[in-house]
Amino acid sequence: MKLISGNAFGQTFRKFGEDKEEYTKVLFLFIYLFAVSSASTVGRTAADALFLSRFGASQLSFMYVPQSAALLLIGLLFQRFSPRFRMDHLLKLLIPLISGLVLLSRFGVGMDFSWVYPVIYVGYDVFNFLMIVCFWQFAASVLDQRKVKRTIGLVGSGGLMGGIISGFGLKLVVPLVGTANLICFYAALQLLALVAVIRLLKLAGKGSDLFTSVKPQRKQAGGSGVKKKDSGGLFRNVPHLKYIAIMSAALVITLTLIDYQFKVILRGTLQDEALAGFMGSFYGFSGLLALFIQLFVAGKLLTRFGVMTAILVFPIALFTGSLGVLMMPVLAMVVIVKGSDKVLGDTIYSSVSQLVMFPIPPEWRNSAKSFLDGVVRNGAKGIAAVSLILLSQLLTTQQFSYVILTLLCVCIVAAVKVKGAYLEALLSTLKTRGHDLHEGQLDLMDPASLRVLTDTLVQPDKVQVLYALKILQDIDGFDLMPHLEGLLRHPSQEVCVEALRYMERKQPAGQEEVLLVLIGEGHSRVRAAAILALAAYAKDEHLDAITARLSEEDMDVKSAAIAGLIKYYGIEGMFRAVGTLKELMESSREDERTSMAILFGQIGIREFYKPLIPLLRDEAPQVRKFAVQSAAVLQVPELVPHIVPMLQHNETREAAVDTLAAYDEREILKLLVTYFDVDSVLLHLPKVFERIGGQQAFDLLFQRYEPANFEMRDKLLEAMTRMRKGVQQVDAKGFEANILLELELYGRFTSYQGDLIAVEGYEEVAEAVEQVRSAMIKRIFLLLGFIYEAKTIQAVYANWTEGGARQQANAAEIIDQLVQGNLRMELAKLMSASRTVTANVVKNEAALDLDWMNDQGDEWLCQVIQFASRSKVDAAAPGRHSVDETWLSEQMERIAMLKNVSLFDGLSARELSLIAMRMERVTYSKGATVFQVNDPGDALYLIQSGRTGIYRGTDKLNERAAGECFGQTAILTRRLRTATVRAEEDLVLWRLDSSSFYDVIFDRTGIALEMMKLLSRRLRSKLAQKSAVGAIPADEHHAEVAAASEVAAGGAATESSQEEHGMANDIILRRVLILQKIDLFARLSQEDVIALAQLVEEVEYAAGESICRVDDYGDTLYGIIEGSVRVHKGSETFATLGEGECFGEMAVIDSGLRSADCTASSRAVLLQLHRDQVFTLCFQNIGVLRSMMQVLADRLRGML
Repeated sequence: MKLISGNAFGQTFRKFGEDKEEYTKVLFLFIYLFAVSSASTVGRTAADALFLSRFGASQLSFMYVPQSAALLLIGLLFQRFSPRFRMDHLLKLLIPLISGLVLLSRFGVGMDFSWVYPVIYVGYDVFNFLMIVCFWQFAASVLDQRKVKRTIGLVGSGGLMGGIISGFGLKLVVPLVGTANLICFYAALQLLALVAVIRLLKLAGKGSDLFTSVKPQRKQAGGSGVKKKDSGGLFRNVPHLKYIAIMSAALVITLTLIDYQFKVILRGTLQDEALAGFMGSFYGFSGLLALFIQLFVAGKLLTRFGVMTAILVFPIALFTGSLGVLMMPVLAMVVIVKGSDKVLGDTIYSSVSQLVMFPIPPEWRNSAKSFLDGVVRNGAKGIAAVSLILLSQLLTTQQFSYVILTLLCVCIVAAVKVKGAYLEALLSTLKTRGHDLHEGQLDLMDPASLRVLTDTLVQPDKVQVLYALKILQDIDGFDLMPHLEGLLRHPSQEVCVEALRYMERKQPAGQEEVLLVLIGEGHSRVRAAAILALAAYAKDEHLDAITARLSEEDMDVKSAAIAGLIKYYGIEGMFRAVGTLKELMESSREDERTSMAILFGQIGIREFYKPLIPLLRDEAPQVRKFAVQSAAVLQVPELVPHIVPMLQHNETREAAVDTLAAYDEREILKLLVTYFDVDSVLLHLPKVFERIGGQQAFDLLFQRYEPANFEMRDKLLEAMTRMRKGVQQVDAKGFEANILLELELYGRFTSYQGDLIAVEGYEEVAEAVEQVRSAMIKRIFLLLGFIYEAKTIQAVYANWTEGGARQQANAAEIIDQLVQGNLRMELAKLMSASRTVTANVVKNEAALDLDWMNDQGDEWLCQVIQFASRSKVDAAAPGRHSVDETWLSEQMERIAMLKNVSLFDGLSARELSLIAMRMERVTYSKGATVFQVNDPGDALYLIQSGRTGIYRGTDKLNERAAGECFGQTAILTRRLRTATVRAEEDLVLWRLDSSSFYDVIFDRTGIALEMMKLLSRRLRSKLAQKSAVGAIPADEHHAEVAAASEVAAGGAATESSQEEHGMANDIILRRVLILQKIDLFARLSQEDVIALAQLVEEVEYAAGESICRVDDYGDTLYGIIEGSVRVHKGSETFATLGEGECFGEMAVIDSGLRSADCTASSRAVLLQLHRDQVFTLCFQNIGVLRSMMQVLADRLRGML
């Protein structure tokens, strides 16, 4: 739980107006927890008082056994079965049921049935356990995860307030109504909690997935799931968990024994109403003290002394109190010990228990918590109960203190042991970047924790230093000053620049002389950052030194001087810099205008945005790109109309997406949504909404789905699919309506396709309609993935579209069992019908409904309809989608030629049309040279007419005639030409530049996927052919095995290279090294490989456990971190792969069915990368995409 400092409430009230909706939910969660906590106090008091007034100490000792057994059983059942139900539905059923049972027990008490008192003694504890567990799961679903650390303290205070008010209220109410009637108050408070739940459900909405719990699953066939973790793996991955478990178990047993001491001594002193009244006062005063500790002590204790010191406070306090009970076994002393549980256990120890879990990786955190709560704590209660039965016969109440003190010694030793293991976990988190800066309110002020971070600052690895530096800068009150000298001397200029940016923000005293030295020497980026840092002090004595840098030749230095003067020196600085600024703004040199584009981001003054507008319109893409990045700093709404058009160009698209996503969510979404209504809708606009994320952005995209054209629907779904994990609620009925809409269109297009097939001359139109139908099927299943489990639907789609008869039948059966209602019937029709359309009985062209198809807004369909109609009747088809007939005729000719290029096998005419539009016509006279050997290979040529000769020196190697092409590999690899091409006759060529080709791929990722699948499958086929004839060389044997089993290990690579890089010493570097060994990622930059390394998961397999099987759907790549993997088919072994090798590379590209089994030969730890993660990275960076295509082309060089 995040702690609340003394002024937290004041800060919270100031923020309430800024986030009213979230704080309204916090208010009702406060009420909910208040009611649950109050009910717990009242119910526990009633049960204790009624039982203790009728039974003795010997019977009390026996009650702990059924109590512990019931809690353990209910805990295990709840953990096992609760994920099957939505939490909101469960609460609406559970709370009334509990209230009814409580009221029923009141009648039993009234009838004075003796069996009722033991039942309610156990039952009320079970009810309280269920209510509090359900509350925190419900709260986790309702609260905004980005703000939870700010609001969880307020929510938690509801429990403390409930304990206080109910405690004091008991003392007043019991004399008036009696102990038995407290049961009615208990039921009423439960119902108050239900009122709060209902109100919260209205605030949160009716999303079908808002309260859905995700159940841990075993790895699916594709291997994309996370492997279920056993206890050994849990302790190995969470090194401090075993000590926390020992400490928790010892505390639970101790508190049970203390509770026994408390109740026995209390019973010997007070009876009936006096007993209930005393317990009420006890809970009230202890609650007040707990609230005081929570607000004014706990935060300061943790900040000043750290987690490892705070973890000892509670057991030491219990030890001291129990020692007092041993000496003086009186009520006052036992009250102090029991009160420590409430005052210190529910505050300091509770907070520490949460904080020590933060270093645990997210994939292990839930398992660790379940282990502690469900196994350790409940198991310890069972042990305590059995112990009480035995010890109560042997020991006096006073002598129990000996056992308690022994257990507390064990607890304290375990707490001390936690420290070393906790630091180990923290260090591992640092190296793997497991700590998310965006979560960022984790308290790392513990001295030992800070030492880990500060020690990293002197490491030579710049990535770890920069990461540690960013964490330390986010820690309130941490002073980086003692470390600045070392950071400024670091060999990496990036580290120096980051340190200087810190100095610019903080202006540490006495550092001006250091900065004056730095502005005159070193790398230009360091000098520029030093100038800005010096300017931040805004001292007049530095003004001339900064002004002098305006005359520097280096643009980084000059622009930094301008930024520093304008940003920090007001009118005087503006006066000095304006001349140079104006000169550079009007410069004809691109590098100078680029520097000016960067400059406005450095200045960061929102009111100074107008000079940025011309740079956003600059003719140079690089200038526009940096101008857009500066706009991200300013975030001025007036710049949005100038930024949005940048989404159309791949050079500026990524920067434009980042910039628009950086704006305030509520402001930018209102501006962006209007662009869906303009005539030329921007296809990449949904990408901005995806990057913004959140419920509102998702809902706005969903609202645009129905009116959108087919191409925009694809983009909308692509964005919404990637946003799905961050969205709490989905309009299931709305998605179902859109599925039915697509199914209706699918049926109509199917009917029209049958008509088109029946009429001669409309084959191209029929093909275009088939492509429309295929896209609709894909959209239907993507939409289904929002209503049902996405991975299941994805597997169904893959098997139904690509599998054999058995897999298709199984896929249809799954949908039949999964989907209900009218949607089930419509999907059953779709999946049971033949996908091959047969010709209808159509007498002539007049029967075709071409107007309706024209009106669907599909540009390519309109073009082929018009071309077919013109060819048929020599007249343009009616409709508003007409285009120039000459251009259309040439376009169709280019498409026909592209169909003959083997590189584009598998691409549809629709996709080829996009490539054809980027081709340019060029002519060469007879004898002219098209290109020479060693010229840059940057284009593909298609011969429209004429003939070429291919020469190497004076030898003619081959020739190409009309309809053929040359330069296929060059368009992918951009390698130097290996031959000379001359015109044997007058030539008319169509030229496709490599840059234009990649632009098309980047705009339409489906084309890239198809081409990469083609190249991947062609590689498999060629290697399989070589293997079949025994022609594969020895050094290629491993690659052949790889292709046969989706194994694409980058060769054995040398084991020594692993040792040189020290893979075992650093998890993140280990991941990077393994990724770099994969040919597919060999050309990625260091930053891209590191980004990819952050996406992967590590999974563990036991010896003999299957990783993937023949005919499994393959969409996952694996790298071996530890152990070995056997690649086989049945009993026939193809290869045994070891550490650093990889398999499943081709599966990332083509998602084909596995053609071999892979089994762990020994315990294996694997790096797991899903194809969606790879392509998410690739399609955000055209350079990465190009490098992947080049790798595949290199493998197939000479095979095309």
